[in-house]
Amino acid sequence: MTEFLELYAGGTTFRDHVTLDLEDGAVWFNPEEFGEYHEINKKRVLSVFAGDQRGQTIAVRTRENPEGIVKSRGILFVRSNEIEGVKAGQSLRLDGRLYTVAEARILQDRVWRIVLEANES
Repeated sequence: MTEFLELYAGGTTFRDHVTLDLEDGAVWFNPEEFGEYHEINKKRVLSVFAGDQRGQTIAVRTRENPEGIVKSRGILFVRSNEIEGVKAGQSLRLDGRLYTVAEARILQDRVWRIVLEANES
């Protein structure tokens, strides 16, 4: 198994390359690839925003709201050293738009994976 993971000369494993990428931004956080600068709570941060899937009806229809609640959803990836203390239920402003954090967790102790939701008008 170890030999399989030693993909490059010098015994560097795939995990080592992923860790290096998170530090130097060679691919994932590279503005020429996936990364983009976004304003998160008034701070300019290099991050990856996947989605903004508008128009998903995610609530049950009620007498008061027969159309259901329509929300936008997206997933934001941010290096853990760029922002702190993100929790489900809190508000987060991304590029001037207010979202609610539906889920937040840190991957590999290095990257926040933040699921965002916003009401559509």
